[in-house]
Amino acid sequence: MADIINQIASDSKLVKLLGDHKKSFVGFVYGMRFDEVLVLTNDEWKHTVDGLPHNSFLVAAGFDPNQLASANTIDQEVVLLRILEPVSLPQESDLVRTRIEHHQRRTDEEKMPGGINDGMDPLTHSEMQAGGLRCRILGTFYMTGGELRLGSDIENFMSISRLRAYKPVGDALGMIVNHVNAEVLKKAEEEARKAGFSGIPSPIEIGTVRYTSTDRMHRGRNAELVTVKIQPTDFLARRTAVLGMTRTGKSNTVKTMVSAVALAAMRDGVKVGQLIFDVNGEYANANHQDDGSSIADVFPAAAVRRYRAVEKAGFEDLRANFYQDCGQALNLIQNLFKNETSPFTGQDVDTFMSSTLEEPSPVDVQEHTRWKRHKAVFQCILSRAGYPEPPGLTVEVPRAPKLLKQVNDWAAAQQPPVAVTVPANDQVSATEAAAWYEFLRRVNLSLRKEQETANAQYIIGLESTTKHSPWVDPVLASYMNMMSQKNTLGQSFGGWRAVTKYKKYHSAQRTTGIIAEILAHLDNGRIVILDLSAGPVEIREVLSKRIASQIFERQMETMHAGEVPQNMVLYVEEAHNLIGKKADLTDTWPRIAKEGAKARIAFVYATQEPSSVHPNILANTENWFVTHLNNDDELKTLGKFYDFGDFTSSLKSAQDVGFARIKTLSSPFVIPTQIKRFTPDEIKTTIAAIEATPPTLSK
Repeated sequence: MADIINQIASDSKLVKLLGDHKKSFVGFVYGMRFDEVLVLTNDEWKHTVDGLPHNSFLVAAGFDPNQLASANTIDQEVVLLRILEPVSLPQESDLVRTRIEHHQRRTDEEKMPGGINDGMDPLTHSEMQAGGLRCRILGTFYMTGGELRLGSDIENFMSISRLRAYKPVGDALGMIVNHVNAEVLKKAEEEARKAGFSGIPSPIEIGTVRYTSTDRMHRGRNAELVTVKIQPTDFLARRTAVLGMTRTGKSNTVKTMVSAVALAAMRDGVKVGQLIFDVNGEYANANHQDDGSSIADVFPAAAVRRYRAVEKAGFEDLRANFYQDCGQALNLIQNLFKNETSPFTGQDVDTFMSSTLEEPSPVDVQEHTRWKRHKAVFQCILSRAGYPEPPGLTVEVPRAPKLLKQVNDWAAAQQPPVAVTVPANDQVSATEAAAWYEFLRRVNLSLRKEQETANAQYIIGLESTTKHSPWVDPVLASYMNMMSQKNTLGQSFGGWRAVTKYKKYHSAQRTTGIIAEILAHLDNGRIVILDLSAGPVEIREVLSKRIASQIFERQMETMHAGEVPQNMVLYVEEAHNLIGKKADLTDTWPRIAKEGAKARIAFVYATQEPSSVHPNILANTENWFVTHLNNDDELKTLGKFYDFGDFTSSLKSAQDVGFARIKTLSSPFVIPTQIKRFTPDEIKTTIAAIEATPPTLSK
C-alpha cells in the first residue's frame, strides 16, 4: 500500500519540478538564509547537467522524490533558486594550494591534458572539484487544494539543511517559467471579461529560456528549448517598459506585442485599438529586419492605418487642414514660432501667439460666438499668408441686424458717406470674408476714436448684444491687425507674414479632422501607425502630444460618465523625450503613464535611457522587457526594480539581439529570455485560421 501511495505521490507536480532527479542533481545546500542559500556542488555533477550558467534556475528539495508521501510535511515543498555567483568554501585556501602544487610538479610530458583525473589520484581529484554557489531564493512551490502554488519567499530555514539542489530542464523548467498562481489567473480572467473578452486569452509564446550569451550547451543542438509564455491581459490597461540599446531587439519585441494583442482581440471579436508613435519608421515600413515586413504588411489592410506628414502611397496625411482644424493649426504654429528666432515682433504678434482656438462649449453662447469670429479671422490670415485653400472653402461672416445698423449708421455719418458692401451670405470666400472683416476693423477703430474724443465712459467701438461689451474683443482686434498688417495706431508691421513659413505643415487635401479620424480607427479596433520619421520634425512633439491628450481626455470623460472606456494600447519610441525625469506629472504624457490604466489605456514605452524616464513612471510600471544596456547609470536605475540587480553584469556584457530579461505582471520574478523573432508568415497563417473560424463574441 505504501508503495502505491508513493507511486501516486511521485506523479505530483512537486516531483515533476525536479525533472529526472537522478540526472539533474547538482549539489547540497550547506548554508541558508531567508533570501539566499549556499550550494555545495562538484565539477562532475556540473558536467552531467551540461553546466550551470550564470543566472540559471535551480530547485531545491528536502524530500526523496521516490518517497514524497512519506516525507515530513515541512519538507513537502520545492524552493526556487537563481545562481548568482561562485563562493569560496571554508577549505578553499587548502584546495587552491593543492591545485598550484599539482601544476608546479607537472613534467613536460604532463603539460597536455591526459587521463580522466589529469594526473591526480581519484580522491584528490574529487575533493578538488568541489565548489560553492551563492543563489537567490525566488520563492517556494507547494501544493494547496490540489493545485501547485508559488510563494515569493520561504517560511523556514534549517541550520542543517537536508535540501538537495537540482537543475530543471525541459518540462520541469517550462513549469517554472510559465507558472501562474490560480488567483492570478482568476484575476486575469476577470480583467479580460471586463475588457470584452469571452474568457482569458491564450498565453503568448514570447520566446525561449536563455541564460547567457554563450549558449552552446544549455541551448545547443541536443538541448530542449523551453518556451516562455506571457499573459495578453498583462498588457491591457498596464504600463510596459521596453528598455535597451539600439539594435538589440526593442522593435522586434514591440512588434511581437502588437501582433499578440491584435490576434487575441481577433480571436474573441474584441475591439482593442493600438496606436504606435513610430519615431524611426520601423513599424510602418518594411525593412531588412523581420523578414522584410512591417506591421502593415502582416495584417489585413482593413485592420491597419498608416499616417505620414508627407504624401506617400498607402499612407494617410498626418498633417492637419489648417482651415478646418484651426485649434491644432494655431497650436502648431505657436510651438514652431516659439522654437525659433523670428524677426516678427510686437503686441499683436504676442497676443496672436499666446491665444487659443480651442472650441468652447456651445452651451456658452457668447463665448462660442466669439470663438467663431476668431476662427473666421484666423482663416482669413491663412488665406492672405498664401496657405493653399481646400476646394469649396467658405468662411463664416457676421451679418447680425444690430451690427449692420451700427455699420450703416457710421457709414452714413461720414463725410463723404462711405459705401457699405455687405456679404450676400453668411458663408463666403476667404477673400470676401477678409475684406468684410477689414472693413469692420476700420469701423471699430473709427468709433473708438470718436468715443475717445467725446470722453465717453465706455470706449468699446462696435457693441455686442451684451451691455457695455465690445464686439471686437482684444484678441479679435489683434487677429484683425495681423490680417491687415496694421496695428491699432495705424502703423504697418509684418502681420500675417509671421506665419507664412509654416505652410509645409498644412494639408489642403484633408477633409476630416485628423484626431477625430484616428480616434474613430482606434474605436474600431484598428492598428494605427504614425510614421514620424518623415516630414517636419516639429510635428513629432506637437501633434503627438495633441493626439495623446485628446485620447486621454476622451477616455477619462467616458470613465467619469460611468461608462466603460474603449480598450487602447499606446506605443511610444524614444520615451525619455516625452516623460523625462523633469517632466511635470500633470502634463499629458506623464498623466497617461500614471493615470491612463484606470481609463483602459495601456502604455508601452521604449527607450535606451531608463535613467532619463520620470522615476514615478518607472515605479508604476508592471511589465519589463530589458535587453543590452551599456551604461552603469542606466543599470543602477534598473537595479532598483524587482530582481533586475541580479542581471547587471550580463545586461552590460551581452549584446545579443533579442536576449531579454522579462518581468511581467503575472510572474513574480525575472526570466532571461531569447525573444521570439517577429515572423510575418506565421502571423499571416494564424490570421487566416482565425478568419476561417467565427469569433466567440462577448456579451
